[in-house]
Amino acid sequence: MKTTLTVLLIIQLYGLASCAIKQHYFIDEKKTRPQARQYCNASYTALSTFLNDIEKQLFLKYAVSQTSDAWIGLNKSSGTWKWATGEVTTQISWDAGEPANHLCAYLHKDSKKLHDRDCTYTCTFFCMTVIVNTVMVQQSESWEGALEYCRHHHDDLASLSSSRSMTDALSKITGAQTQYVWIGLRFLAGGWFWISGDDLILNVWSSAGPPQCPAQNQRCAALDKNTQTWTPRDCEEKLNFLCFK
Repeated sequence: MKTTLTVLLIIQLYGLASCAIKQHYFIDEKKTRPQARQYCNASYTALSTFLNDIEKQLFLKYAVSQTSDAWIGLNKSSGTWKWATGEVTTQISWDAGEPANHLCAYLHKDSKKLHDRDCTYTCTFFCMTVIVNTVMVQQSESWEGALEYCRHHHDDLASLSSSRSMTDALSKITGAQTQYVWIGLRFLAGGWFWISGDDLILNVWSSAGPPQCPAQNQRCAALDKNTQTWTPRDCEEKLNFLCFK
C-alpha cells in the first residue's frame, strides 16, 4: 500500500508547462546517445522531442539544417518508447521497415523519418530549449502550498533543470523577501526529482551532491539567494517561490 501511495503521489506531482515554447538546435558533433543526452541537458534543456503533430511540424522546420542522421529525445525503456521529458509516445513516424530491435531513435537526414539504432553509435543530434517565463512570487507558502499556487495561477513550480533556467531564476530571486525560495525539486521514494519529469543532471547543490538520505523534514529543495545553490529545507517552511508561467 505504501508503495502504491508513493507512486500515485509522484504521478500527481509531475507536471508539464503547457505554455512552453520549444526551440530546436542541430548540433553538428558526433556523440553516442548517452553523451548527446548529457550535452543537451547541460547546455540546453534536453534532446529534442515532439509530442504531437503540431510540435512535429515545427521541429521539422528546424531540421532543414540537418546534414547527417541525428539523435532525438526518444528511446525504448522496459519495452515502451518514451520521450526524453518522460512522456510515453503513442504515435511515432517510423520510416519503412523501422523500428528494428534497438533502444534509441534518430532522425534520418533524407527521409526525415525515424529509425532506431544501438545507443552506442555516434552521430549528430538535436537539442531543444524549452522557453518558459519564470515568475518570482513574493508570497510565503509551504512547498505544497507553492506548488498549488503555481498550478492554479501559472503553470507549475519552477524546475531548474538546465543552466539557462538556473541563470534566469537567479536573475529573478534578487527581489525575494525570504533568503530561500521554493523550486520544483522534491525527495520522494528514495531519490530527488524535478516535478516536471526532467532529468536531475545539473548539480547546483550546496553540498557536493544531492543529500542521499535527508531527514524527514528536509525533503523539499529551495534556492538560496545568497549562495545561489539548492539546499534541502523543511517542506512546511513558509518561503517565497518561483513559478513557470
